[in-house]
Amino acid sequence: MTSELFRAPTSDELELARLQVELESRRSEFEHLEGERDVLEIALTRFAADVKARIGDVKDEIRQIRRELEETRMRIARLRADPLATPADVERDVAEEMAQAEAELNGEFINPNNGNGRARGNLPARPLSSIETEAEVLRLYRELAKRHHPDLARSAAERERRAELMLRVNVAYRDRDLATLQSIYLEVQLDSPLSSEELCRQRLAWTRHEIARLDREIRAVLKRMETLTTTDTYTLWRSAEKGEPALEDLALRTRQRLDRERERLDDATAQYDRLAVRRQVMQRRAASRSYDAAQASGGSD
Repeated sequence: MTSELFRAPTSDELELARLQVELESRRSEFEHLEGERDVLEIALTRFAADVKARIGDVKDEIRQIRRELEETRMRIARLRADPLATPADVERDVAEEMAQAEAELNGEFINPNNGNGRARGNLPARPLSSIETEAEVLRLYRELAKRHHPDLARSAAERERRAELMLRVNVAYRDRDLATLQSIYLEVQLDSPLSSEELCRQRLAWTRHEIARLDREIRAVLKRMETLTTTDTYTLWRSAEKGEPALEDLALRTRQRLDRERERLDDATAQYDRLAVRRQVMQRRAASRSYDAAQASGGSD
């Protein structure tokens, strides 16, 4: 009688108890890291908005000047490469090529302001959800649908119960709510006529799977935070947090870069204008000589 009242736990039950403690520890760690990541992302996003407000217009002007500089240098190269080209033809051809290149660039990248998303100066995009989470959501949904679909019911009461359950499952799947699907899965397992040993083994397998999933999620969050802390935005933000005049220095350097770009564009424009004038003079002289030659030829006849 005493042995029945105080049954010694099996090895699976002891392992399950140990893993449940480990699971709670993983959940706490994951929630803590998620909180840290969210705080960091919010701070960097707000700081990036402040930076854009301070120097965004200046950087836009720099980009525009660089585009004009590239176009001007292409015009110079075309005039030098083709002695017969007119400035008007060169300007038209270069403008068409630049417009075509810009159109292709805008079609290739979703956000042309962020380039390819790998530059250190940009905040990297945060993934909507991990592949592992999506896979687990799909696995649980299929498992629940396969075992508890209303069409498998043997009575009206069972059909009603299954329909209510599948409604909850479908809503959780639509919302990609992994926690709810896991809760429903455990709920139906507890209501099943499985033996305590089999139920313990299933709960043990699920707990191990959940720990492994959380480990992957924790690694993903840590990787995300590592990525955030290697951006130029983070470095600048940390300097500003320490009271250093980092943003003021950046604004000053950006304006200085704008002045340099303007000077380069002015030099290139002046060089192109000189080439264009010389080309026009040469072409007018050539046309005049051709005209004179034609007149002389006509007069001799």
